[in-house]
Amino acid sequence: MQNKTLYTVSNIYLLTPNIIYYLYWTKPEFAIAGISLLFYILSKIIWQENELCKVFIHLKDACFAFIAAVVLTMASGITGFAFQTMDHWCHNAKFQELLQNDWPLRFPVGRPVMAYYFGYYLVPAAFFKLTGSISAAIILIWTSLGITLGLLWIYISLNRKWWAVFLVLCVGDFPRVFKGIAAHWSVQLYRYEEIGVEHWSNLENLFWAPNQFIPSLILGGMLFHVIRFRLDYAWLCFPTVLALWWAVFPAFVMGLITALLLGFRWMRRRISFCEFFERVLLPVIAAVPVLLLFQSHPHPPEHGPIWEFRSDAGNLLREYLANTVTDVLLFVIVFLAARRAGLPGIATVPFLLLICITLLFPLIRVGKVNDMLLRGMMPVLIVIGCCLLYPFTSQPLPKVFAALRANMTCMAIVLALALPAVVGLGRLSRAARFNRITALWDTADLKFVPMPYDAYPSLYETLRKRWSQQEAEQYLGKPDSFYEKYIAPPPAKKP
Repeated sequence: MQNKTLYTVSNIYLLTPNIIYYLYWTKPEFAIAGISLLFYILSKIIWQENELCKVFIHLKDACFAFIAAVVLTMASGITGFAFQTMDHWCHNAKFQELLQNDWPLRFPVGRPVMAYYFGYYLVPAAFFKLTGSISAAIILIWTSLGITLGLLWIYISLNRKWWAVFLVLCVGDFPRVFKGIAAHWSVQLYRYEEIGVEHWSNLENLFWAPNQFIPSLILGGMLFHVIRFRLDYAWLCFPTVLALWWAVFPAFVMGLITALLLGFRWMRRRISFCEFFERVLLPVIAAVPVLLLFQSHPHPPEHGPIWEFRSDAGNLLREYLANTVTDVLLFVIVFLAARRAGLPGIATVPFLLLICITLLFPLIRVGKVNDMLLRGMMPVLIVIGCCLLYPFTSQPLPKVFAALRANMTCMAIVLALALPAVVGLGRLSRAARFNRITALWDTADLKFVPMPYDAYPSLYETLRKRWSQQEAEQYLGKPDSFYEKYIAPPPAKKP
């Protein structure tokens, strides 16, 4: 399999829930137009020659990626096999809601369409509709396929080094190690508050938001592939638009990065209007209905400068320094150390753009728990991790260490990049200790009970009882919104 095939399959995977969206979440005229547009763009991708350099993926590598994806899926808790974080109450409720109700989801019945990104859940839910019950096997297969595609993008871009792929997933957790060491010495760096300025690695996010982990992994891997081989950033427009129905914040951030990088390139090389229309504008047009759906909330998400939501400016500054600045310093120093050692690297401009985003995003709050930072940083950290690890995958490790041995400071800095893997291994160890197999031993310290899918009568009640009234209402649609009036199908009439 070539990387062009991987690109096509990745687009088809991300596109499938968008087809379901147009079929059930829009009126027939919008459905026909939207699906036709999506298939037109996809056909251009399949039949036209593109600039992707030919990189081959062997069958054994694809099989290993799928096995690793299955392990990650089972460890994530999404199938109820292993330890589940609190967010799985909500994940399970979405599957149940999609199974037992007509589409599009409305709450209460007959009221406006729920304004939420259901992309990840729809394909398994379509099978559940056919069988009449939720199947963990279907969820496992669907999730594993998506993770496999993302892992392969990173794998082929990092010179086929699986150890580097794992380290990329852990990038972003260095502040956790730093704070853990400080806590061991009884040093409190800052006081935790409800609205934090802490980003998480993608592996950590997997245990909380697997629905957003998949598109972040695919898009982040694609972006680094384009950066490494100096390809046209326009190839990212279509998959980014498709990911919007999966995960709004990662897709928004990817759209921002793609737009900026395209702007930098087009300032040096003009493009024709025809090229701009087909590769950029058409995908954006396909995203308009989804964007209007997200705009149909009764109240916009909480947003504004982070200091407006924090009373102690000194504590906020300490938290920003301990989390964001600490990680950015590590990123920059490792990047410079690789350059100083004479190892091959990537272009500086994309890396600096990602560093600026990492520094600026914590200063703006968007969402109840600062979702823009927690989820929006996911593809950013994937690309940063690839940029940092790529120089060390370009040659055999003994040769790399020989190049670094001349400067032990550089060696120590580079090894610090591997420290977050300790946190990731700890999360996987937790899943290995608390799962359905260890539950058979029925010991008190290994007790594990999967969360039920039907614990509450609706997603609304799940959010209200497990979180808050405010979070329960965040998915509700607006009765007089443009989407409800002109795009959403009319509510089904009561018999």
